[in-house]
Amino acid sequence: MLISHPETVQEVLVSAVRALGARNGYAAARLEAEILLAHTLNISRALLLARLGEPISSANAAQFAGMVARRAQHEPLAYILGHQEFYGLDFIVDRRVLIPRPETEHVVELALDALKKIAHPEPVIADVGTGSGAIALALVHKTTQTKIYATDVSPDALAVAQLNAARFRLSERVEFRNTDLLEGITTPLDLITANLPYIPLERSSRLPREIRAYEPRVATIAGLDGLSVIRRLLQQVESHAARACFIFLEISEEQGDAVKDLVNAVLPHAQVQIHRDLEQLDRVVEIQLTR
Repeated sequence: MLISHPETVQEVLVSAVRALGARNGYAAARLEAEILLAHTLNISRALLLARLGEPISSANAAQFAGMVARRAQHEPLAYILGHQEFYGLDFIVDRRVLIPRPETEHVVELALDALKKIAHPEPVIADVGTGSGAIALALVHKTTQTKIYATDVSPDALAVAQLNAARFRLSERVEFRNTDLLEGITTPLDLITANLPYIPLERSSRLPREIRAYEPRVATIAGLDGLSVIRRLLQQVESHAARACFIFLEISEEQGDAVKDLVNAVLPHAQVQIHRDLEQLDRVVEIQLTR
């Protein structure tokens, strides 16, 4: 009679790397498999690597296999894990919201610098299209005397943002609004941040499957030129901005000149500057409005 022995951590890890390796190469597959297995076992990757020879329970092995199968179908790692780090905070994320990206941290950095230039003792900020709440909550976490509105047209996205605000104990300092852009906000705004959808419709079919099949379309696609939502926001700015207002918009790398022209047409008296990311690609449009 054969006696079956429990699989070891090393054995299930090797199987997972085989399943994932054909898609994105050995090194990436190994890293992702380790992250998923450490998450399954609720231990660090370092501790995982110290326990490679230990047996794994059938329940944990089955849970891990399910996660690997999801990743093999291109589901983003952040959705499988249920969280994503952004600006030093660990955000809850799922398919209701766009996954926060490292390049969006540049919006936070620029906004924090701009707040130092605002004379108002309690500046009012609006984070438009807040999604998971990444920008809004990063800002409120790093400031003390700010009033922040976080708006989103998706009630599902706002539900996730509110979960994150509660997770970081910041709920009392952010007012969430289920609204289109700035509609319904009557307080003059000193600073506006936005990571709005900016992918042109014709590029949607060429997006990586991870984005195309899993992330919310309303958070990625923005009309024929990718600027339909940004255009509508700029048209609202004049009636919502304080006498002096900073605006920071994340854009796609090829949109710098187009957005600059758009700002000049809609807000002809504003100053416009394009900031590049770490890869030296156009990433954030800074607008300074003075009246």
